[in-house]
Amino acid sequence: MNLKKHKLKIIAVFIILTLAFGTGYCIAKYKIEQDILVGSKVAVPVLEVEGTETTKISAINNTGYYDFTVKNYNQEKITDVALNYEIEVISKADESISFKLYNEEKQIDLKDNKTEKIYINNKEKEEHTYRLEVVYDKNKSTSKQDILEDVQIKVYSEQAKI
Repeated sequence: MNLKKHKLKIIAVFIILTLAFGTGYCIAKYKIEQDILVGSKVAVPVLEVEGTETTKISAINNTGYYDFTVKNYNQEKITDVALNYEIEVISKADESISFKLYNEEKQIDLKDNKTEKIYINNKEKEEHTYRLEVVYDKNKSTSKQDILEDVQIKVYSEQAKI
């Protein structure tokens, strides 16, 4: 009896397959591939730093100033993106030389000779004017000789988060 049921199942499957293929129906798996082209342009950040001539300080002329400007544009265009930037004063000088940074008349805090992030927009031309004050205090100096040291101002920028 089992053999008869098994033969009946085989015949039924054969009939179903014959009907399926014979009547135009089929089971298929398909995949659609589509190429999409997207054009984009990389945003160009513009951050210009312009400064005055170098300054020299000594025990007699113990204070020097360096004026500089940070701009969000150059001769060709305004920056494409808003930026956050930091100003860092780099010097190997000893503790007898101190720095103060001013934006117009307002003093800006320097933590480890570095500012907090400062925002500059990309909607219109914008300039931030700074003055670095370098003060030499001979009484704090441990050196008996003149100190010859270059001071660098570095400006680091990154795209502002929207």
